[in-house]
Amino acid sequence: MATGSMDDLADRYASRAVRSAFIYTREAHPAENYRHHRSMEDKRRNARAYLEHSKVRRQILLDDLEGSAHRAYGSLPNMTWIIGRGGMIHYKSAWTSAADVADALEHVLDFQANRAKKQWVAFYSERSAWSTRDMAQFKAGLERAGPQAVADYQRMLEANKAGRAAPTEDVGPRIPGNFYKTEGESGKR
Repeated sequence: MATGSMDDLADRYASRAVRSAFIYTREAHPAENYRHHRSMEDKRRNARAYLEHSKVRRQILLDDLEGSAHRAYGSLPNMTWIIGRGGMIHYKSAWTSAADVADALEHVLDFQANRAKKQWVAFYSERSAWSTRDMAQFKAGLERAGPQAVADYQRMLEANKAGRAAPTEDVGPRIPGNFYKTEGESGKR
């Protein structure tokens, strides 16, 4: 997770009227140490533990137990949104990449500063982006959650590996809304 780099980004843009919040939706890898939330107190306790471990500097907001905010914004595991004051969605991403968010913020701020004099009009676009994962940090997070999280992740890897042939060079992410067929989907749709 990009906690530190997103905090740095929030600090860098704070003087430019950009507010950043971390929304704690659900336990990403529930296991023995951090279970599924059965109460808001469970959720608060896990959020505090995350805050203490990761040293998040941004405001942390808690979603309700039903995950209303998470569902309203797409239900993906590590999403990032840039929403303007009027509610306009300037950016949404299925995965958090601080570099991509910084690029999007620059475009949003440039648009806001120059739209009247350059007669710019907003339009919607989508693009795919790629991010690296610090596997050592990811695995440490699974281990912190408990042995069940490690075993669940291993089972997911094995199931995915068994369900598909060797990957081709250009396999895109399986994101709702993509209009191409991924490996193993050639006869589906």
